[in-house]
Amino acid sequence: MKKSLITTLCGMSLALLAATIVSCSGGKSYKIDGIVNDAQFEGKKVYLVNDRDAVDSAVVKDGAFTFEGKAEEAWIGTLYAMGETTQLQQDLIVEPGNIIVDLLTEHIGGTALNDSLQLFLEEDAEGEFEVEMEMYIEQYYMAQNAEERSVAEHMYDSLEAIATTRIYDQALAFYGDNRDNILGAYAMAVLCSTDRLTYNQLNELLSDAADVVKNHKPVSAKLAQLKAVEETSAGKHYTDIEGVDGKLSDIIDGKVALVDFYASWCGPCRAEIRDNLVPLWAKYQDKGLVIVGLNVWERGDAEARKAAHEKVMADLGITYPQLVDSTRTATDTYGVLGIPQIMLIGPDGTILARDLRGAAIEEAVIKAMGK
Repeated sequence: MKKSLITTLCGMSLALLAATIVSCSGGKSYKIDGIVNDAQFEGKKVYLVNDRDAVDSAVVKDGAFTFEGKAEEAWIGTLYAMGETTQLQQDLIVEPGNIIVDLLTEHIGGTALNDSLQLFLEEDAEGEFEVEMEMYIEQYYMAQNAEERSVAEHMYDSLEAIATTRIYDQALAFYGDNRDNILGAYAMAVLCSTDRLTYNQLNELLSDAADVVKNHKPVSAKLAQLKAVEETSAGKHYTDIEGVDGKLSDIIDGKVALVDFYASWCGPCRAEIRDNLVPLWAKYQDKGLVIVGLNVWERGDAEARKAAHEKVMADLGITYPQLVDSTRTATDTYGVLGIPQIMLIGPDGTILARDLRGAAIEEAVIKAMGK
């Protein structure tokens, strides 16, 4: 939580941040006095970011940096700094007054909203499990077979579930006390990040929230994503997808079908294909099952994406039908935030299951084909 659940900066280069700096004008004055007592940051820039746009930058001198500007209304910001070997980022509320930030100790304060946010951040539940969770991530990628991967994934998921439950409970209480102000927007974004809310639950929580909460981008984006999940959940008819070489409906209509959202660079995606989908295709293709690999989120230009797709097919021995998302919107249509996303669709077009993994894939296929 302390490492910015609200503003995700992964993949943003310092050059991009510098290029997006915009002017700050009007409103009441704020001053951010920051310290970062680590020589690797001396002479480096610290960026003040709002919704992925850099509002301002400051150079670290003698372990300190300062921002000054105007804020008509309080807003959620993130300070971001890249040293020689370390990346630091810290959430804060930009509001009138003198805000104090220590990037190394992850401490904020000096104004009423930041004092309150600091108390919330100190309840961080994820940090307690962070080292052990990272260990199981390493074990997953070093696993020699499907069984070892499954054990590592199970252990990681167990720890993550405990940490997520604690974070959810803390954020829900914090939101209850702040649903009428910017801290409520922060708390709601944390709640959204836990992936514990359904569309109806989020709608209910937002029913009496202030506009500053409802209009916070991570919250409104989550509501749209959950609506897409609701509209493509089990029991609903699938929504067609246009691929480079045709439509999903051209391949699956009238058949029991597994549809796998995946990318070549995704380790868990490759594991599911190798350990489950390729064997299932060999076992059930003559019994009426069709599997469709839906290639999404490939990186680079069109030529690079095409090459990556062809390589993963060759590497993993994929021979079942493929679609490459031509509009790069397939995951938005189904509200997919992470891959692999494997779903089962019945002959009449009804979605029978989503989020299938491991042995549960074949179990669902057998059940569907037995009807």
